[in-house]
Amino acid sequence: MPKFQRQTTHAHESDILQIIDDRFEELEETVALARLIPQLHDRLFQVETMLKRREVGGAEAQSGPQWSESEPPARIVMQDCDEAPDEDNPQELRLDLDGNKMGQNVHMKDVPTGLSPRSMAAHSPARAKPSKRKITEISRDKISDVNEQILDTQTNEYYTFGESTWDLVMFIGTGALGPLGSLQTFLLAVVNVMMQVVFVAIAYFNFTSPDINESSVLEAQRWRRASGHSLWSYDDVSKESLAERVCKLDKSLEQSGIQVALYENIEKYLKSDAGGLEGWFTGQVLCIVALVCWYLMVAKELSHASALLRGVLAMPTGPTRIDTRENPFTKATHYRLRGVARSRKVFSAVLFGYRLVAAAVLVFVGTFFLVYTVSVTELILNAVALGIILDIDDLLFDALATTPGRHLVHQLDALPMPSLPRIRGADAKSVSMSLAIPCLTILVYVNMLGPFVGTLQDVSTAMCGGNLGFVWNVDKRRVVLMAPTSGGGWEDQDETKIYAVEEGERIGFGLDQNDAEYGLWLRDVNLVGDLTVLSLAESIDLFNPECGDLGDTGTMLNYLRFFLQNTTLQGCADAVPFCNSVTSLPDFGVDDGKGWAARMLCSATCGCQTPASDNLFVQGCPYGPGRACQQSESFLQFRENSVCIEQNASSLRQFAPWVQWIEALTLYGNQSANLKGKTEALAIARAMWDHGCGFQANLSAENISWGDCFSWNSSFEWEFKTLEAFCPLTCGCSRDTLDSACPQPFGVYSCDQLEEARCLTWMGQHYCPAFSPSVKGVVSLSASSTDPNVVSALFVPVTMALMGSLAHYAGAETYAIRLDLQPRGVLILGFFSIFMLDPAWDEETMSSRLFSTPIADFEARVLQTTAALGGSINGAGLRIEALTTQSPVPLRRLEHVKKDVHGHSGRGCAASPELLGEAWTKLRLHPSDANDSLYTFFTSPT
Repeated sequence: MPKFQRQTTHAHESDILQIIDDRFEELEETVALARLIPQLHDRLFQVETMLKRREVGGAEAQSGPQWSESEPPARIVMQDCDEAPDEDNPQELRLDLDGNKMGQNVHMKDVPTGLSPRSMAAHSPARAKPSKRKITEISRDKISDVNEQILDTQTNEYYTFGESTWDLVMFIGTGALGPLGSLQTFLLAVVNVMMQVVFVAIAYFNFTSPDINESSVLEAQRWRRASGHSLWSYDDVSKESLAERVCKLDKSLEQSGIQVALYENIEKYLKSDAGGLEGWFTGQVLCIVALVCWYLMVAKELSHASALLRGVLAMPTGPTRIDTRENPFTKATHYRLRGVARSRKVFSAVLFGYRLVAAAVLVFVGTFFLVYTVSVTELILNAVALGIILDIDDLLFDALATTPGRHLVHQLDALPMPSLPRIRGADAKSVSMSLAIPCLTILVYVNMLGPFVGTLQDVSTAMCGGNLGFVWNVDKRRVVLMAPTSGGGWEDQDETKIYAVEEGERIGFGLDQNDAEYGLWLRDVNLVGDLTVLSLAESIDLFNPECGDLGDTGTMLNYLRFFLQNTTLQGCADAVPFCNSVTSLPDFGVDDGKGWAARMLCSATCGCQTPASDNLFVQGCPYGPGRACQQSESFLQFRENSVCIEQNASSLRQFAPWVQWIEALTLYGNQSANLKGKTEALAIARAMWDHGCGFQANLSAENISWGDCFSWNSSFEWEFKTLEAFCPLTCGCSRDTLDSACPQPFGVYSCDQLEEARCLTWMGQHYCPAFSPSVKGVVSLSASSTDPNVVSALFVPVTMALMGSLAHYAGAETYAIRLDLQPRGVLILGFFSIFMLDPAWDEETMSSRLFSTPIADFEARVLQTTAALGGSINGAGLRIEALTTQSPVPLRRLEHVKKDVHGHSGRGCAASPELLGEAWTKLRLHPSDANDSLYTFFTSPT
């Protein structure tokens, strides 16, 4: 950039003036010695003449100086070079230019011998004059009293050529640069113009319209209303909406990165949340400072361009001529522009016009460029980038200008130029710039920067104003559902995930997959995606297919320790206290998920394999119809060993598992947490304690909807075991409930199939012919009477008589006999099984004794016993037809006859089914352990 300065006091003026004083003293000494040379020449000539004389005598003998003379001969008077000697007044005083006395002429006799040239110069007439003031003293005297008038009078303006392409262009074709130098300088000027045009064009077409405008406000509103609070963009890990995360500048976001960057730049620019001193230093203030600096740079460029034009125009018009001169002090050669051609002055004016237009365009483009920059960092860089455009001429000169051209502009004297009008120390240029720059800045702020900042504030408010902590979703009814977000998910996230990821980072770098303590490694990425979409129940079933204890060893032991927050656990045996802990899903509340984790990782220990264990809670276990726990060997074995009977309320109050279930329900109902079904849980617990298996009727009377034996009310949101294992009869366990926890004796029969299989229940255990040792056979009876009333009256006595007779002849007890009478027209078939309930009984012996009994003896005992039990056998024509191991009538025919004659497949005689049903039920369900007395067997309350 060209150097321009006014003639003024240098920073080191005192040093320069001192050098000048020293130099003048040297010159004065040289002049003084030069004035002694003529006298020395004359004196030496006289001495030489005397030495050449051959004779000394007569008058000549007295011509030289004599030692006896008191006065020496007349001295040679030293004359000033410019003046002739004054014979009349040899002692005339001289005056210097200032009117001071210069002293008398000095004669050689007055000069002592043996002096050095510098000492001789001290006796010179040039030194024999009064002392003068030095330049430094004069300079100090001149600046000691500087006032406005003196400074204004002595101030002159000069344009000093600088290292700039524009300055060098002025000397193209002058001969100083040469033809090739002039061509290169011309090319530099063209390149300079082209580069400035490219910069300005790019800035004009790309940066004169703001990236953030009124449409950005609408777009920010759309983003927030569509995605910012949508449920699908809600993050389960951080528990925050997308808008919350964006407005917190969460760099972990996997989406909405544009919104994060935009809001971050706007907040750094506005500093809306900053307080105190920091709140004053906003991007808006920085933009104003950048604008002022940019305008100052442009003003500086215009000042140099104007000074160059004024300096060139002030030169005399004529052929362009450059003179040389040597500085007497520095011995350096300088160049002085003596005249400038008219055409060159016109070119200078055109060049100024271009620079003026370029400056105006740069002001326009640069203003838009800076005002519409939102990033604070880019704002600083853009301000610097604009300055480069103005420095292109300097860069081209420094890099590509010729060496003669550099030397020319460097050694060229400054151009004097007429001063601009000044008033009281202020000139027109400085005043105009001082007014134009602030006015332009204010104009830009009012019309551009202020509205743009308002737009930024509107965008910021649209993105992050108001409440951020909520999400929305639209249901099938097109009703908008809203919910607040809790936040704090990053602080609450599982440490196991962090540990697992850290382990993953070390796999292959000192750690093997099999040694991982927290991560379960799968063989394929697709499996990870497939498994993560499973429901909670499906995941539990998949990873615990045997309903076993996973937390005893390996990775799952670390998870058990983490979930239960106890690093000293050695396995599931230490987790038993947490098996009955209450957990609220899906947020794992109440106990922080300890109960759920214990049951998930220690399903067997927590009793999930047994439908009627002490533990009521199965939340976390793979428990339920068709799930792992109900398919486990322990579960199936329990059902196989269970019986289709139930205890009364008083007995259940003494049954430990029943009591434990009541306590678990009470514990759930007394929880302080907001759990659904707490009131119902307390009511169910009281009813179970008071009424046993009959609590269902009590709850129905209280209008409490609790569900049924096989499933709890879904509104309770609890996962408890169901009651069919305790109350199979009340719950109606049948072949339709095989997928439940109902008893399944021998693993084959449901409770309603025991009758069809002709099973016997004795002392809390079932005995069935297909699975229990027994003597099986058929006794055939006939009756001559066809009166249904007579036959039905004999049904019970005959049945009891038959059982007594079978027990008598087989050597067994009646409680071990199962007898089913089925009328077949005129025949009554009695299918019986005598089970080996006593270990002392032998099946073969008992069978031999029974079936070897004569029919007449067996019939006589039956008729006698029937009569003893009050049965009227007169007129009935009752006879025992056979006692065999097989039915004398084909079973298919018997079934056909039964359906055709009686119309049903019930037990006993078809006449009076109510009576037969009541009697047979009493007989089946309340067998006696008494002796052989048939009356006692029938009437016993047991």
